[in-house]
Amino acid sequence: MSKPVVKIGCSAVLSEEADEQIHGRHIAQAVTLAAEQANSRGDLPFVVEVMVGDDKAQPEAAVSVAQRFIADPQVLGVVGTMNSHTSLAAAPLYYQASLTQISPAASNPGLTQHGYCTFFRVMAHDLYQGQEAAKYAVQALAARRIAVIHDSSSFGEPLAQVFVRTSEELGVSPVLYRGIQRGQVDFKELAGAVAAVEPELIFMSVIEAEGRHLAAQLREAGVRAILFGTDGLKPSLFLATPGYEVEGPYHTSASTDVRVKPSAAAFAQAYQARYGQLYSIYTAEAYDAANILIAACARANPLDRPNVLTEVARTRDFPGASGPIGFDERGDRLDPEIGIYRVTAGVPVFLGVTRDLLAETLR
Repeated sequence: MSKPVVKIGCSAVLSEEADEQIHGRHIAQAVTLAAEQANSRGDLPFVVEVMVGDDKAQPEAAVSVAQRFIADPQVLGVVGTMNSHTSLAAAPLYYQASLTQISPAASNPGLTQHGYCTFFRVMAHDLYQGQEAAKYAVQALAARRIAVIHDSSSFGEPLAQVFVRTSEELGVSPVLYRGIQRGQVDFKELAGAVAAVEPELIFMSVIEAEGRHLAAQLREAGVRAILFGTDGLKPSLFLATPGYEVEGPYHTSASTDVRVKPSAAAFAQAYQARYGQLYSIYTAEAYDAANILIAACARANPLDRPNVLTEVARTRDFPGASGPIGFDERGDRLDPEIGIYRVTAGVPVFLGVTRDLLAETLR
């Protein structure tokens, strides 16, 4: 007798956004790897299939993907969406359908504050990331004159706000606080304003598309401050300006560096063997999200969406590639980690997680 099919949806950016679709493709591959491994073990009472939807980093597309997943009764859980604004758009639909949604990357704090009991995430939210970034900037980098620039999005602005709040609690008020717009490419006026206040460090909660233009124009305006980005840059070289003698840049990251995390070693080896390359940006988190859903489906009795939701909410100390995973009552990950990178000689170098780095600084 053939086994029934359980489908895991994966909503990720696969087109439209050139800077983000590479992340989406690898997230989808990590989910597929989890399903293939689960099926190969042969111990499940069902067969896992992955159903991938391209949300294009657009709320309307994310809603369309959600509607397609919800309409298929075999879909019992969803990994995604990648982004905060698309998750905010789709979360109410998944909630109404009692369909569990585990995001590997959406970090907006409000996602777990709207009462959507179907939403979970396997990485830190922005309040935590912003707090840790501010602590590192003030306590480890000893910055006192800090400018803050955000992209006015549901990702960038809350992150900047909590950075400011935390740095002020540590005795440092920003010398400049400004918002830009997604899609903006001309930053000459802003660069001039930043140069005028002579910051030592610029905290930038922006994504790749704006980061590359902003960093270059700041340097052209004579700004030599340390540039400090967030995981919106995932961490990347988009703030690096090799033509100028400057320190850094630095980045925070809420994703697991599978090259150095001991718990990710087996995943990294399997991923590289399966896809011919290693990719470290939210792949471990996507893999973990898929495995949590598969494990919840295996425990659910009877096997339906409400019972899968109940089992996911009960998750504690799940042995993930990104480390032990449990969820609090809102769906946020318990005890998340924030990594720090510094671009050195054109390469992002992992320095460690803030918990350890700050403890060493303050020792």
